[in-house]
Amino acid sequence: MATRLPGICFVGCGNIAQTHAKNLRKIYGVIPLFFNDTDVAKALAFKSQFRGENIFPEPEHIFDSEKVDIVFITTPHAFHEEIAVAAAKAGKHIIIEKPIARNLHEIKRIATAVSKYKVRCTVAENYMFKSFVPKILSAVREGDIGKPLALEINKYNKDNISGWRTNKDLMGGGALLEGGVHWINLLVSLVDSKPTEVMAVKPEVEYETNIPFEDTITLLVKFENGMTGKLFHSWRIPNKFKGMALSKYYGTEGVITFESNGLLTSVYGKKNKKIFTDLRDFLGYKAMIKSFIDSYVTGRPWEPSLDRIIMEFKIVDAAYRSLKSKKFESI
Repeated sequence: MATRLPGICFVGCGNIAQTHAKNLRKIYGVIPLFFNDTDVAKALAFKSQFRGENIFPEPEHIFDSEKVDIVFITTPHAFHEEIAVAAAKAGKHIIIEKPIARNLHEIKRIATAVSKYKVRCTVAENYMFKSFVPKILSAVREGDIGKPLALEINKYNKDNISGWRTNKDLMGGGALLEGGVHWINLLVSLVDSKPTEVMAVKPEVEYETNIPFEDTITLLVKFENGMTGKLFHSWRIPNKFKGMALSKYYGTEGVITFESNGLLTSVYGKKNKKIFTDLRDFLGYKAMIKSFIDSYVTGRPWEPSLDRIIMEFKIVDAAYRSLKSKKFESI
């Protein structure tokens, strides 16, 4: 159990690091923040903006510092493995921005280092912390739609993808790997069962795209409890409502219809009701950060666990194998 707020160093000073640093400073006030970036000017700007303690010009300086307890990795995921392994070796706890890595080989190296050096490790997966998730789970568990049968999640938008996300070597996969992991996490959170098999398909028509591997994909997932889950995910299809879409939770006695991001949920079944999300933390970032820091201070395990993150990544891996085999692949 810690006796103080941890010192946290961000490695990579981009937009997502800005979001996390802002929430850390707002929630915890005096928490010690440090910054590192290949562009020193960015690290200095973050230090000024978020009242940071210091910057570290080189990653080695982070690992040598007794003031840093947690390394928060917010670089492109091609660099996550190298930084995480070095941080673990230095005895630093690790929070990694999603996705955790490019492939299962890199993840295995991270997991091995975490185990060997006995440090904590989690991924900044905010979707499981969205306020509508426990409310839907509660409605399902209370039998509002009878016996749950299937969950369908839809997420599509014509996103402006540029920079390293168009580089196949830095990406290691397509839209499912870089963005779809959020929706896989939501799927697993709402079904609340272990996935066992995956089948994936993608459009086989020719069209222009700058996304490596795939920009549009459909997954069918089998779960241990007998339910099925479907995920449709696309970075290519125009959306009049800017990324909003409808998803459904089907049961023997009713249906839960929800805006995929959680904006509004409607339950039709044994009970009819509306469920509203907490707009003060619509994306779940604040709840996630609070969970990480409070759990660290009180000695509780971090959630999501590294085991869960690996399990969810195996869905991505199985989906990509399925695209080649044209059949269900085990997880």
